[in-house]
Amino acid sequence: MNRCHYIFRLVTGLLCFCFLGAVQAGPREDGLKAYQQGHYAEAIKLWTPLAQAGDTEVQYNLGIMYSEGRGVEPDFQQAINWFTAAAEKDDADAASRLGLLYILGKGVEKDYTQAEKWFRLAANKGNASGQYNLGLMYANGLGVTQDHMLALRWYYKAAQQNHVGAEFNLGHMHENGLGIPKDYKEAFRWYDKAAREGAADAQANLGRMYYLGLGVPKDLIVAYAWFSAAAQQNIANAENNKLFVLNQLGAKEKKDAEELAKQYISKFIKSTS
Repeated sequence: MNRCHYIFRLVTGLLCFCFLGAVQAGPREDGLKAYQQGHYAEAIKLWTPLAQAGDTEVQYNLGIMYSEGRGVEPDFQQAINWFTAAAEKDDADAASRLGLLYILGKGVEKDYTQAEKWFRLAANKGNASGQYNLGLMYANGLGVTQDHMLALRWYYKAAQQNHVGAEFNLGHMHENGLGIPKDYKEAFRWYDKAAREGAADAQANLGRMYYLGLGVPKDLIVAYAWFSAAAQQNIANAENNKLFVLNQLGAKEKKDAEELAKQYISKFIKSTS
């Protein structure tokens, strides 16, 4: 019954327009309308002069579009350029995205020093992704001296903003005593929070904790339900684990377990549509 870490990854589909104040008719508004209608190339055409003139939010949005290939072929070098322009003006979202590109080596050579610089800028401005990724760097000793206490510090800050990866990693660190004494109850609390927000790895770990009675009273029916949710999301070994648990249940318990599993799958797996 294994577990796995959340890792650095480039998240797509999160284009966020956060223009301040009332939007006046003009390239900004026209670009937004074009984007909303799926006319991405037109949006880029309208926004590029604004970005070149120093519009921070538009620079960030162009960075997203170039990194995700919306209206253009994916171009991480262009994404780097626009994210850098915005991040140098203290845009936390751009700094967080820029850190990811440096740590993944997208459009630029991998550079943990640069990644740490931009994640820290974002984290200090309250950006949850920056806080989480800075925590990952400390947890794994990437570009910084490995320090589980500092990793915990940044995970906590991100978790306070409901960052699911941070919640999962807090569960992992409490369960394994990384930077803090082992505490199965606290590990359970964080896994439970992440699992209820749809984190498949956390769901698998909850199944294991309910099965073994770690941090929570042993309950095979609930263990089966969580393993079923994780299996639905293709987590390795979750399918085998749920069948293993099912074989230990009586007829009525099996019926109850199947019904609870249906509820958990319906309630705790987020639709990707």
